[in-house]
Amino acid sequence: MAQEHRLSRRRLLTISAGTLAVAAIAPATPALADQLVQNVPNPLLPPGKRGTILYTQRDATARRGIWNNPAPTMGYLGGPNFPADPDDLGPLVPLPGGFREVFQFLARAGFKQVEFAGYNQHAENQGGAAPPLTQSGRLLRENFPAYLDYARTLRGFLDEAGLEAIGNHGFIPNSWPGGPNGGMTTDDYDRFQIELEFASILGMPYMGTGGDPTGSSAKEAWDLAAQKWEAINDLAAPWRISIYPHNHADAYGFLQDGPMVQVTVDRVTGAPLPQPQMVRGESGIRKMQYYLDITPSTKCYCEIDIYWAHSAQHRFRWYYDWEGQRRESVFSPIDQIAAQPLRYPLYHAKDGERRDDQPVGVGEGYRMIPFGDPRSDIDYDAIFRRHRPRGYHNPNYEDDTAPGGAADPGRSLRHAVISGTNMANMAR
Repeated sequence: MAQEHRLSRRRLLTISAGTLAVAAIAPATPALADQLVQNVPNPLLPPGKRGTILYTQRDATARRGIWNNPAPTMGYLGGPNFPADPDDLGPLVPLPGGFREVFQFLARAGFKQVEFAGYNQHAENQGGAAPPLTQSGRLLRENFPAYLDYARTLRGFLDEAGLEAIGNHGFIPNSWPGGPNGGMTTDDYDRFQIELEFASILGMPYMGTGGDPTGSSAKEAWDLAAQKWEAINDLAAPWRISIYPHNHADAYGFLQDGPMVQVTVDRVTGAPLPQPQMVRGESGIRKMQYYLDITPSTKCYCEIDIYWAHSAQHRFRWYYDWEGQRRESVFSPIDQIAAQPLRYPLYHAKDGERRDDQPVGVGEGYRMIPFGDPRSDIDYDAIFRRHRPRGYHNPNYEDDTAPGGAADPGRSLRHAVISGTNMANMAR
């Protein structure tokens, strides 16, 4: 009965979410009314499947925007030849800030979906700041109603701009049913439930985190992580929300699943070691693949970051087998998705340029650039063409380095226009 009540309440909240907040705030800024990106015929990426994670525009959502601001931040959003000429910065103009203005800008830049990276914004923007849920380690249950009202405000902003919330990098419980501490704490359970209700108001089909299922390389830690993520997906099932981890390069390193072995050569270079070392042997299975192998395919989904997967290809090429011998195995991000496409409903379309100054096995191997930049060494055309089934995947443009700081505060929004245009211009 409790589950039925919660679902009914969720439907009611979701229905009302798009009609409450927008009616109480000022009209949209006229300067944000023009459409910047046009669709090409027969696009490779369906218009409804072009997204961005708001971490890329974190400087814009964090600053005070144009609305009711006598001294807004000034910057460059592009001139008449932009983005074809990325150096055409245009005139100095007031810059959008906060969720409402940034949503309107992103819609103009050709995006339909947004993945949140937390829910906070500058307190002086329309909608205000997100009510805190914790203070000095205490869960503020008294703030739950205001927190859900804030969700309705954000849903109103999304609906007004014609955007959809596809996911979030947010709260995942540290404790969980069946865990080593005897079960999820009451605070973790209540916090998780309120975050699920918040996500359902926004209309999210997925809710996740910015990290891997576990930071360990040991098989035993991944066994435990698989149990945890299946358990929290069970808790989210009544809300019809799937909980996902997000990978960085380490998740596609090698699983430590063998005995301790003696090795005599360097893992990366193959050069003799000054003296033998003892390490744990590896079968050659990638950690994230092991997670996929031992979790239910219809319950536990993942978000792959294409840039970091290519970095893993660069970094994790050799392993020590169960006999201590150095073996080579080259990771293919494209094949990883194509072999199990339904396990990766979301991914970060983060583009990269190869770094010639970093030999294989050293450093990240790439530097981040706007999506579709001519310098790109990541074959997104091939990735998108191998999408099956068509229209299932949700790629979110990301560039950790997009914000330009005080020297160029409009850069992350210009990069959004460049990236949105390049996503829209990909034709079949």
